[in-house]
Amino acid sequence: MHNKSRLKIWVCEYVSAGGLAAVPLPASLLQEGLLMRDALLADLQTLGVDCITSHDYRVAAPMNVCSSPIHPSDDAFAYWRALLATDDIDACWIIAPETEGVLYDLQQMVAAAGKIWIGCSAEAIQQTAAKSVMADICQQAGIAVLPYAFLANTSSFVELPWFDLAQASGWVVKPDDGAGCEFTYYFNKVNEVIEFKYKIKINDPALYRRLIVQPYVSGQALSMSVLSTMDRVQVIAGHQQIINIESGAFCFAGAGVNEAVVHLPAMQQLAEQIKLAIPGLVAYWGADMILTADHQWILVEINPRLTTPYIGLSALLSKNPAALIMDTIIQNQLPAVQARASSKISLTKTAPTRKTPSI
Repeated sequence: MHNKSRLKIWVCEYVSAGGLAAVPLPASLLQEGLLMRDALLADLQTLGVDCITSHDYRVAAPMNVCSSPIHPSDDAFAYWRALLATDDIDACWIIAPETEGVLYDLQQMVAAAGKIWIGCSAEAIQQTAAKSVMADICQQAGIAVLPYAFLANTSSFVELPWFDLAQASGWVVKPDDGAGCEFTYYFNKVNEVIEFKYKIKINDPALYRRLIVQPYVSGQALSMSVLSTMDRVQVIAGHQQIINIESGAFCFAGAGVNEAVVHLPAMQQLAEQIKLAIPGLVAYWGADMILTADHQWILVEINPRLTTPYIGLSALLSKNPAALIMDTIIQNQLPAVQARASSKISLTKTAPTRKTPSI
């Protein structure tokens, strides 16, 4: 059994830590990533934990933490792998997008180094990284999910079982393994989807192969923060999401942290169902849902890592959230705790316009 305050933890928020040092930084993911990084480091420092991290050369280093800059010429994974090979690190806490297997690859790197992984299991990451895989698993477990089809595999939209629903309410196109609202678009009618399909196929074939199409379902956009051990699960807060559609693109504008407290009993029931379907969801994980006008709960996605509402949890819980999460991994303990107040997270407007260049 480890003493939390004596652990040396490598904290890596992938976007801000140099994982994208050689390419343009996605503004929305960077903003959320920096906020999560700083909130987590602050909670760990309060516990007296010794932390080490890295930062993209274009962003500010975190305060009062040993951090090395990562430049475009650097191999971030090689640097991190070398760091893990030293005795300077006992445990690793990584926040990374599931996109193209990044979170899974980092988990495997940590496992190969024999360090403590503070997060969900490798299997759970694989089961939730792709929305299609997650939806299939959860639907088989009796959980209501959004239907989907791969854009590249859909030759006749009219034959989709949910075609009439989408034509009435709208169509959503997004990456199967996307993070946040990156490359997530709304269309009124199917002819717009078809036009987009042919343009994106030519202009970005790699993205084209990753895209799924779903019906737009109206309702309250909600999410939950969940803690789990191998055999217990506890929803610690329920959130209202602030999601806008601007110029045909979805934009995550913030969240009302624990403003969905009235729905905590229903969220707890859903979290228990999800945990049974995907047992490797341990430590902290989040899920996004839609609550429809006729009181149906529809699961949208599961995030096997810290989520943006973590930023506000420290001020709303009676115990340090980082300590609670570490206890689920290190001591297999999960005390009964829930946020009792609420707060608001507002993000700077960074919504992109729909990228469908003419051909």
